[in-house]
Amino acid sequence: MASVEIEQTGRGGSIYYHEREHSITFGWEFAMPPALALIFGPTSQVWDSAHPWAAGRQREIFEFVGAEVVRQKAPGYYFDYDVESGLMSILKRSEQEPSKGARSKKRRIAATAPKHSKAYERFLASVVPIWEQWQENQTYDVSGIAKMTAEERNEVVAFLTGRDATWREVDALAVIDTPTARAAVDEASKHHLSIDARLAAAEAMHGQGRLPDMDTFLAKQLRLLYQPSNGLQRALRLAEGHPSETIRQALLWASYNQTECAPECAKLLLALTGAAKEPEVKQMIEKLGLHNSYFDRKAAFDALCRRVKMELDTDVAC
Repeated sequence: MASVEIEQTGRGGSIYYHEREHSITFGWEFAMPPALALIFGPTSQVWDSAHPWAAGRQREIFEFVGAEVVRQKAPGYYFDYDVESGLMSILKRSEQEPSKGARSKKRRIAATAPKHSKAYERFLASVVPIWEQWQENQTYDVSGIAKMTAEERNEVVAFLTGRDATWREVDALAVIDTPTARAAVDEASKHHLSIDARLAAAEAMHGQGRLPDMDTFLAKQLRLLYQPSNGLQRALRLAEGHPSETIRQALLWASYNQTECAPECAKLLLALTGAAKEPEVKQMIEKLGLHNSYFDRKAAFDALCRRVKMELDTDVAC
């Protein structure tokens, strides 16, 4: 009466458990070795309320789904799961793994005695699948990194480097701080699309004493800002902590550049130079906005230069 349907989109997808008119959706994505894939299902806390028609049957359905995934897509592998977190791993069978006839006993053992540490499991439970959106301040649970084994930390690094680098991956790699993790952070500092990822990587490298000339790097990123989602808030926070002449000149350029970030950069520059409390500052900042006319913006920028007692150095604008 039951069936399992597997869909793939890029490096992940969905798994649908069908039973009569009912269905349960699982997410999946390719994982770090030794796992082939991770499957994300409902946790034990929400199972009965989310699927009252299957109350008390979470373990049974997880085992059915795991067996079908192995049969359909991963012959030679086996599955392991944890009902509390709703996580299932598809793992390559080794010589130590039981034969097919011993699967039932193995499943009961695996459900109560996971192979990995609790810290590792918490990290996996915090992973948001690649087809879902992270909440604004949501990130990986790295609180237990120190309690992971060296092998587990290496597995986490392999997993993180398999994803596109954002500030979340960079922050987690910085906590792990192995040579391989450091190399991945260094690579993120050259991310060709994300200013925010580059800034997060630079901040981590500077904190580890590996980027002494933070001002030059930060100044370049400030000049490249064009919309708040680029990492504007991180850039401003770092600029406030490095208020050198190099950074002030970069903020002046960012104020001059016709982007959505110009007003906020001008506001910080005024604060750093002690001119933020002068009259008519708010109106001047507003005129630096992206959609104001060229003449209004030029007049506002000229006024800004006078207030902060600076001139734009176009020789270092790129």
